[in-house]
Amino acid sequence: MSDSFNNITFDRNKRPSIDFDIFTLEDVLQRKNLNHDPRTPHRVQFYVLILVTAGLGKHTIDFKEHTLEKGSLLTIRKNQIHNFHHGNADGFVLVFTEEYVLSYMEQQSSDKISALFNELLYNQHSQLNDDQLKETLSLFSQIEHEFSQPMDDHTSAIIRSLLQVLVRRLHRTREASQNLKLHYKYTPQFMAFQKLVESRCQTFRTVQYYADELNVTTRTLNNITHATAKTSAKKFIDNILILQIKRLLINTPLSIKEIAHKSGFDEPTNLFKFFKRYTGKTPEGFRTEHSIT
Repeated sequence: MSDSFNNITFDRNKRPSIDFDIFTLEDVLQRKNLNHDPRTPHRVQFYVLILVTAGLGKHTIDFKEHTLEKGSLLTIRKNQIHNFHHGNADGFVLVFTEEYVLSYMEQQSSDKISALFNELLYNQHSQLNDDQLKETLSLFSQIEHEFSQPMDDHTSAIIRSLLQVLVRRLHRTREASQNLKLHYKYTPQFMAFQKLVESRCQTFRTVQYYADELNVTTRTLNNITHATAKTSAKKFIDNILILQIKRLLINTPLSIKEIAHKSGFDEPTNLFKFFKRYTGKTPEGFRTEHSIT
């Protein structure tokens, strides 16, 4: 039994030697050079950074709808489900793979990119002021210009440098707007924990299991999640599972019984109790509330 998400992988035909690309928002909405419909929910296997320079629109990421206007900036993490809506927004869409980050970035920059795109650490939607938009647009334009030129020995290094500056500035913006200062010393452990939970929470839901897998104590694991995600390790695990259940409810035709089985519950009633305890809603009610009409 599998879900029905359209999984979008990175298209390496444009520049086979570099897992990086940049488009105009208009081209994406008009499906130029795309093999999928960006307006239907799809799971991306790469990072997506969207900057809106004019117009209006809407965008949904994991059942949460965001209003887009001039200065809107969205970050979408690998494996998230998202879709565009009809609108007249202009701007840029920048995409790159995890392999690109690991191959071309030093560890500190790699960690900062992982944190910036992580919806559990930062709000995925930022609204830039005029000065911030001007600075960010300048970097996008420089990246687009460099990427459009014939590749030489300097292309990758220049794009990498511009991307690192862009990420640093966006970190500054988001930390200021959310009054947040991340404990970067915990970032590698937090990311490892999150990756493990996302792949195994449908089978394992105890803090002790993940502490053993990561070779730390349960106390240390709780310290990590409190310092980064401002929550306990147990609640973090359950929140990830709730998110995965919501994805299945909204974006697949699976029955509640099938979703219960896929999510690790022996009986639909156990899923019902778990879901309602955390959301205040029944699975059926949540699906109806978010159904596309």
